[in-house]
Amino acid sequence: MSFLKTTIKVNEMSKLKPYVKLAFLFGITGFFIPVSANAAPVQKKVEPSNSRELAQLKVTPKPCVALHKGQKCYLEVTFNWQHPKLSDYCLVNTTTNKTMKCWKQQDQGRFSFDFQSTLSNDFALRKQKSETNLARTSIPVAWVYKSSKRAKSTWRLF
Repeated sequence: MSFLKTTIKVNEMSKLKPYVKLAFLFGITGFFIPVSANAAPVQKKVEPSNSRELAQLKVTPKPCVALHKGQKCYLEVTFNWQHPKLSDYCLVNTTTNKTMKCWKQQDQGRFSFDFQSTLSNDFALRKQKSETNLARTSIPVAWVYKSSKRAKSTWRLF
């Protein structure tokens, strides 16, 4: 009986627009529920087309918060990266095009430094002597107040 109910729901979904179906299937559920107790979930192993999809680069904490817009924010950040293949990798600030640190014959690494900037910065993991980004992350800069100056009024009541 549960199979019949599931079939009806699937047929009702066929009336929905394709992007609504995708949002429902991947955005809301996020997993596959088998129809019967004996059915095993179908798992399809997807191989990435290139090694860029395998690399991971994370930065913590983020964002960097300044008190007023235009002021420098200060934050001690830590980058963690990993890649399934041993090679020579570099962490690059793509906003300033500056190499932060390089590792030789590694498949993972960690780097901490004191971030200071008035603008958001983007970072990437690259193979040494390459311009191709294997993984990317960013440190957004935010502020508490938009301006340090108070709005000037042309007249006052008191």
